[in-house]
Amino acid sequence: MKLLKIICLLFLIHASLFSEEFEEFKLGEKQQFEGNKIFDEMVLKLGNVAQIKTIRTICIVNQPLDYGTLSFPVQVEVKFPGNLHIKFEDKEFIIENNSGWQKYQKGYYENLPEKYISTISGNLDRNLIQIAKSKADYVIKLVGKETILERECYVLELIRDDSIINIYIDIQKYLPIQMIYFIDSRQVKRTYLEYKLVNGINYPVHIISTDIDGNLISEIKIEKVEFNIKLNSD
Repeated sequence: MKLLKIICLLFLIHASLFSEEFEEFKLGEKQQFEGNKIFDEMVLKLGNVAQIKTIRTICIVNQPLDYGTLSFPVQVEVKFPGNLHIKFEDKEFIIENNSGWQKYQKGYYENLPEKYISTISGNLDRNLIQIAKSKADYVIKLVGKETILERECYVLELIRDDSIINIYIDIQKYLPIQMIYFIDSRQVKRTYLEYKLVNGINYPVHIISTDIDGNLISEIKIEKVEFNIKLNSD
């Protein structure tokens, strides 16, 4: 009789634990289902991103320094999924998948340090068009709602390997308002202040990035956007 009671007790404990795990599993499945549905709505609102193969933008970057704010024009050319060409002042940087170079005015190239390649490639990975084109690479979850810039937003968590991106999507417009991510151990908050409709694509043209304390990291104002342009093969 005593053995039977012990068996029954163990069964109840096991059943309770299984029930908790099952409820947690169901919650996770629901979060992923809702997250994927909202992500798809966001992509529809951005436009037909699947047809975008290349992007060229010309922008003004404002970057705070110890002695003031530096403002300079930058041209960025992207060929998806992993090629990037950045040109500003007398500097040119080229990223091709996991390799990178700096091009000098005299025409020769120098290999970029791995840390630079990782940082620049990371910025490309967080480009909204790149994210929208790469849904299959992420586990996507709806983790809640939050008010950002006086607008109620869905909060999506995008997980890929050991990186996590939180995207805050306007509930009414279905356009991202903010993105939060980490570079090493530094939290970065990227806010999209303005979108412009360019050839059927809603593209962010005014973006600010700040740290966890609200200090400005950079401000980008895009003056020109071109899609599917032919890039220099070099």
